[in-house]
Amino acid sequence: MNNYKNGWNDFFEEQMCHIYDVSLEAVRISSVEASIFTILAKDGMYAAQLSGRFLCSVVDRSDYPVPGDWVLFRRCDGANLIERLLDRRTVFQRINAGKTSDKQVIAANIDFMFITNALAGARDFNERGIERYILTAKDGGATPVVLLNKSDLCTENQIIQYIQRAESAAPGVDVIPVSAITGYGLDRVKALLVNGSTAAFTGPSGVGKSALINAISGHEVQKIGDIRADDKRGRHTTTSRRLYQLENGAMIIDTPGLRELRPYADQDSLDEVFPEIFEASYSCKFKDCTHSGEPGCNVLFELEQGKISNERYNSWLKLKKEIEVTGQLRTEKGRSQKKTRDKALAKLIRNHNRRSVK
Repeated sequence: MNNYKNGWNDFFEEQMCHIYDVSLEAVRISSVEASIFTILAKDGMYAAQLSGRFLCSVVDRSDYPVPGDWVLFRRCDGANLIERLLDRRTVFQRINAGKTSDKQVIAANIDFMFITNALAGARDFNERGIERYILTAKDGGATPVVLLNKSDLCTENQIIQYIQRAESAAPGVDVIPVSAITGYGLDRVKALLVNGSTAAFTGPSGVGKSALINAISGHEVQKIGDIRADDKRGRHTTTSRRLYQLENGAMIIDTPGLRELRPYADQDSLDEVFPEIFEASYSCKFKDCTHSGEPGCNVLFELEQGKISNERYNSWLKLKKEIEVTGQLRTEKGRSQKKTRDKALAKLIRNHNRRSVK
């Protein structure tokens, strides 16, 4: 496995040191269609399905393989079988839509998350949306990079203004204006896509993720929709997640546009996305200050002084509340699951005692 690329590294190699079944081979998930998984092996691509043993080990949907995952695969005459999921190094995940705390893993083992917005069409550029994607990336362990596509439709001054707005929502994060049409800025993106690296493209529908992937790869690997004349928005074309391999050995994962992004994150990740609020909180009078009305709150003081913007503060409040609610739902779900397990165990014990008495 030492000369096996496709994003393989010491993190996965170490896991293989504890695998003693020589018939198992580590392969990477390229795509998922219903119950059929396309895998990228060292000698080509194959179709595979989950083994019965794998299915019995699944606790929830987040345990199923997704594009970018490394799995242990057994070649069989009838059907190639996926036996085990290797531990993930990083994840791109969100909370499922609706009143739930269940998480949906979208992609795994990615180095960069290219958060794509577009500079044409008012709905395609949103600072608050950028913050959500950055929170998701940081919590999952990937490095966020903001791509501002369709820069060819803007003047130089407009591009500068968009960059400043994006940087205000993404402190410390690279912001790269690009154009899938002219190739503007793509050299900076390609410089990140070195041999063995993996990047996921994400963002709203119609911002040109598929067009960017085609431009970077040098040929059409994804279908792209027509641009609507009224608002310059692209039509939604990507409906599934798929991993592609570039000629230089880098890997790209295209993901469908997300209508709703509820970050699966914690307070530490939120502090990374809003460093100005986190740093200001050090000077608050109370260590457990919630920054929502306590006396001696330095965050509110800097808000009044204009050092912290109202938009950033309100966004922080909203995301903080979402994280708290999701945490409560997860706790309640955990209690419910424990109660169900305890009842099932008690029933087994009762039945065993009855049989013993007989």
